Amino acid sequence: MEKFIYVFLSLQILAFVSIAQQPLRGKVLLAEDHSLLPGTIIKLDQFDKTYVSNDNGEFTIPAPNGLHVFHFSYIGYKTKEVLLNLPYQDNLIVYLEREENELKNVVISTGYQKITQEKATGAFSVISNKLFDRSVGTDVLGRLADVVPGLIFNKNTVIAQKQNSISIRGQSTLFANTKPLIIIDNFPYEGDINAINPNDVDNITILKDAAAASIWGARAGNGVIVISTKQGKYKQALKISFSANVITGARPDLFYEPKMSSADYIGMEQKLFSQGFYKNAEQSLINAPLTPVVELLIAKRDGKIDVNEADRQIEALKSEDIRRDISKYLYRNSFNQQYALNIMGGDDNQRFTLSVGYDNNKAVSIGNGYKRLTLNANHAFKILKDKMEVVTGFYYTNSKTENNSNGSNDIKFNNSAIYPYARLVDDFGNPINIASNYRQAFLESSLQKGFLDWSFSPLNEINQVKNVNNTNDYRLNFGVNYRLFPTLKAEILYQYTKSNAYSNNLHLADSYYSRNLINSFTTINKDGSLIRNIPLGSIADKSYSEISHHNFRTQLNFNQSWGNQHQLTALGGYEVNDMNSQGNSFRLYGYDNVHSISRPVDYVNLFPQSYAKNNFLQIPNNEKGNDLTDRFLSFYVNAAYTWRQKYALSLSGRIDQSNLFGVKTNQKSIPLYSAGMAWNIDQEQFYNLTWLPYLKFRFTYGYNGNIDKSISGYTTAVYNSGGGTYTGLPYASIVNPPNPELRWERVRIVNVGLDFGGKGSSFSGTIDLYRKYGMDLIGDASFPSSTGVSVFRSNTASTRSNGLEFTINSRNINREIKWDTNVIFSYNKEIVSKYEVENVASNYLYGGVGGAYPLVGKPLYAMYSYRWAGLNAKTGEAQGYLDGDVSNDYNRIVQSATPENLVYNGPSRPAYFGAIRNTISYRNLSISANVSFRLGYYFRRNSVNYNNILSGTGGHGDFGIRWQNPGDEKITQVPSLPITRDFNQNNFYANSEVLVEKGDHFRLQDIRISYDFSKENFKYLPFTHAQVFVYANNIGLIWTANKKNMDPDYQLMPLPRTIAFGLKIDF
Repeated sequence: MEKFIYVFLSLQILAFVSIAQQPLRGKVLLAEDHSLLPGTIIKLDQFDKTYVSNDNGEFTIPAPNGLHVFHFSYIGYKTKEVLLNLPYQDNLIVYLEREENELKNVVISTGYQKITQEKATGAFSVISNKLFDRSVGTDVLGRLADVVPGLIFNKNTVIAQKQNSISIRGQSTLFANTKPLIIIDNFPYEGDINAINPNDVDNITILKDAAAASIWGARAGNGVIVISTKQGKYKQALKISFSANVITGARPDLFYEPKMSSADYIGMEQKLFSQGFYKNAEQSLINAPLTPVVELLIAKRDGKIDVNEADRQIEALKSEDIRRDISKYLYRNSFNQQYALNIMGGDDNQRFTLSVGYDNNKAVSIGNGYKRLTLNANHAFKILKDKMEVVTGFYYTNSKTENNSNGSNDIKFNNSAIYPYARLVDDFGNPINIASNYRQAFLESSLQKGFLDWSFSPLNEINQVKNVNNTNDYRLNFGVNYRLFPTLKAEILYQYTKSNAYSNNLHLADSYYSRNLINSFTTINKDGSLIRNIPLGSIADKSYSEISHHNFRTQLNFNQSWGNQHQLTALGGYEVNDMNSQGNSFRLYGYDNVHSISRPVDYVNLFPQSYAKNNFLQIPNNEKGNDLTDRFLSFYVNAAYTWRQKYALSLSGRIDQSNLFGVKTNQKSIPLYSAGMAWNIDQEQFYNLTWLPYLKFRFTYGYNGNIDKSISGYTTAVYNSGGGTYTGLPYASIVNPPNPELRWERVRIVNVGLDFGGKGSSFSGTIDLYRKYGMDLIGDASFPSSTGVSVFRSNTASTRSNGLEFTINSRNINREIKWDTNVIFSYNKEIVSKYEVENVASNYLYGGVGGAYPLVGKPLYAMYSYRWAGLNAKTGEAQGYLDGDVSNDYNRIVQSATPENLVYNGPSRPAYFGAIRNTISYRNLSISANVSFRLGYYFRRNSVNYNNILSGTGGHGDFGIRWQNPGDEKITQVPSLPITRDFNQNNFYANSEVLVEKGDHFRLQDIRISYDFSKENFKYLPFTHAQVFVYANNIGLIWTANKKNMDPDYQLMPLPRTIAFGLKIDF
């Protein structure tokens, strides 16, 4: 009996204990969208022990019965205290709100992982969806302008094929690829970025330094742009969003750059005619055209027209200006339409997104346009008790580009600029012919012989060209991640992209292009009959290109927290990248577009040209083909350790392998690494600055890489069919000779940064100082000519750059009226520190501004010029310096010029740039204006080219303000008109320092006005939120340093102003 009582009492005690310590279970969610918050720190007031929520945000806490206070904390979120009386029978749901400080709330996506700003050691910039959607347009990258420190659009320098208009922290290569790496949904994107609908973009992260970008290895040297598209979330209510906007833009301002007036142009023609300049042209064996004025002068001389009538017609032409007709008949206001529908949502086990977009753009050139249809669908679901997640995605874009007109560029006179007094229509508005390639008498005689009408009417050509490019872009994503342990997750990711483009450039049978080519290759038999070596009909240039890209990645992710003391995150894996691009193009003569048939031609033999009997040419053959394969194998690892939420260390390493590079095994791969540390100073006990509650120091060091696919360790050649050569035989051209020592380019980066935030988000910002070293850069080196190669391209160059950038956000007024200011500033100074070839002075004068000719000790993009000594007071001739003395001996000045005695004016790309954005809001109304600035650079303005003027082809409007009489040198720097053409005289003036201007300027870039409607304020609305807005872009200059009031970035023609009207609705 005693044993029974003992057992009974023991069971009662155990039952009581089990009830007394019934565990508390629950989940932590983000308040704004109910997404999970794994890694949340949970503490009890009475106990020292700390608990952490798992990957699903869930927690289980054994605690005795009674009243307890639970503390829930997560970096970047407000700590929440929950008072509970245990036992608590239900699952506890805790919602955490983001802290007011904006920097702590930022989530950074590297393409491999997502981390909070608090734990980051590298230099990042994040463009939120709100900021990204502030501007309006068809493309994605255009919305990054003037919102990111360190990122600039290079508008005033020539962009080569391998280059991109975007630079991130300058350029650390000479001739290799300069484009930033673009990542979309975790994988590199090799297709046309214009295929991406900006309405599908959620946010963008810019990776700048080694710690941020080295995870991408040999492709990260130019910076990385990580684009994250919109994704549904678990436990998200169904959300439907619709947006629409229209953008209209002004016609091009053809009168912006001064042009030689019709009166001055005709005056020069009369002067040249009196000097007998056109006699050779009258007797031209190729029947070169003459302008209407010259034809009138000839007819007047030969007595074929009354003198007074000729003078009357010539005088009437002086008041004509073809720019008026071009603006009226070849251009229009642009009009773009954009529509987007997005549906997203999710429940406990799945999430999804579906979006559709449509764009319809009418360009400023009549006949040109762009249409795009996009479809985006992704879905994710959890199985196996939430241990496994499967993610799928599909993205499709179809675009159609019509490029039927080049505007004013289609109107030429003898392959030069059209004479300014030409007209496109008669007095009744009917299209008329203009002189173009041949004299009128030749055209009339050819027509009588049975040739096709050889006349050229620009307006009739608008509908005679059908140049259409259709592009299809597919992107398939598949991913699986599996939680092996609470702290270890394995994932496999695969992406397949395919982009194909079909181009059909059809010149109809009645187009001038077809008629001109058919007539040129037509021969006349002795009996007067014609042989058309190019058959009648249309001429079609067709091409097809395709890029297919496979990306496979497998990765392990580790995330372990030990209370509030330690946290370790790590990932490692490998990826395989295989890309194939191929294409072909060909031409069809005598093409019948209705039945898709053509006729063969003889591409081998030479044919006399009907307009010049002594000229023999082959029929143009546009057959080409290419097939390129590019493969990479990469191994990578990344780890970050945080102690007490105060100190963070990061390490990253990657090895990329490719047989594009050296022959030796150890040169086919490149190891790149980075290390970084961060110190959250505000977490220290000694820190007591209440007005600055957030202060963080960062330091990183490491290497990124870069690729030049145009060279290889092996001898490479391009094969040519021989078309267009006199022999017609196939041949091969060596692209690069063997280079077994070829290595990858490397960029060493050191970065020091500081992040800060004021109390109540009154202000926040980041400051970064960096130094970059371009190492083993591909450059030119002299080589013994006996080898057959005079200049050899290899790893012979290096660069060095220093920079500073900062962002400051301030809330100036925070009442019913709110006023926020955002300032971004960047400074970058880069120089070429090693280069083995010094070019002749003329190369730096012409090519220095575009970065084609590096010079040690100077920026890659640099402005050089001849020293200027003013105009001669007696003759008005330009003067320079020769051996220190004023001289107008242009031959000797040019011949004696060296890189050392040229004037170095400064960089041709801005050394300082940034923007100031102010936003003022009152209740639901918001007004935002962005002012951008560029400082510390130079540009060369255009002026008269007397060689062209003395050749009768006209030129710049500076001709009207040239020196003409003694004393004019006090009011003008434009030289007098020389007696004869002199190349060196023209070259000296065109490249003298008198034409170099400072590019410094401030620009009112855009203004946005929006008004928001919400169901909270307007309860009768059928939707939860709506916004209407007006957005004006490219508004104009506020201030410029040059006295000519020229736009340094758009010398020929400023970007047209645009205005957009839009609507966004959320259901």
